Amino acid sequence: MQHEIRNKPDFASLHVLLDEGEAVVTEAGAMMGMDPALKMDTNMQGGIFGAAKRALGGESVFLNTYTGTGAGQRLDVAPSQPGDMEHIPVSGAVVVQRGSYLASTPGIEVSAKWGGAKTFFGGEGLIMLRCEGQGDLWISSYGAIHQVDVQGGYTVDTSHIVAFDESLTFQVRKSGGLKSLFFSSEGLVCQFSGTGRLWIQTRNAPALAGFLHPFRRVQNKN
Repeated sequence: MQHEIRNKPDFASLHVLLDEGEAVVTEAGAMMGMDPALKMDTNMQGGIFGAAKRALGGESVFLNTYTGTGAGQRLDVAPSQPGDMEHIPVSGAVVVQRGSYLASTPGIEVSAKWGGAKTFFGGEGLIMLRCEGQGDLWISSYGAIHQVDVQGGYTVDTSHIVAFDESLTFQVRKSGGLKSLFFSSEGLVCQFSGTGRLWIQTRNAPALAGFLHPFRRVQNKN
């Protein structure tokens, strides 16, 4: 299988060439175009309960699997939001925040992971995705993706987290004291500990919404 990410970091897209028997699993609705000879199957990974947990986390219930039936068959994939994309070789488990999973190879099992109440208060939701196994994983983001190799500890604004190795532990806490929480515009942060890879995004949707809010047109009710 050959794969390439193009148009980084603003409007990244994934382009794959599949030979006979090779396959890629994608989020529903991610396909831009494909060789008509590719075989496509739609299924619920993790069964009904796994699909229900994915739905609670704001993810699609179904995943699409594209399998090559001959040599050099092309598949083009892109996320719904503008931004970057990253290829991650997986040997173990990677935790992906909601909306950031794009595609993977069949050797990786994608399941919903209960993040606990701390992720809810951090603004990330209660459900995350756990991508475990051996193979290739592609994640997407709003803004460019930057990899941090954590050795001991690293602190990230909760809205900038894209994915991290499951070997890392984390704790959501305030950024400084109460005055910093309400007036520094930083809010809650995530303190990672251990050794592993962490992927963060350079932009976040809540900050964009806050920037655009003063410019929105308000209807006069008089």
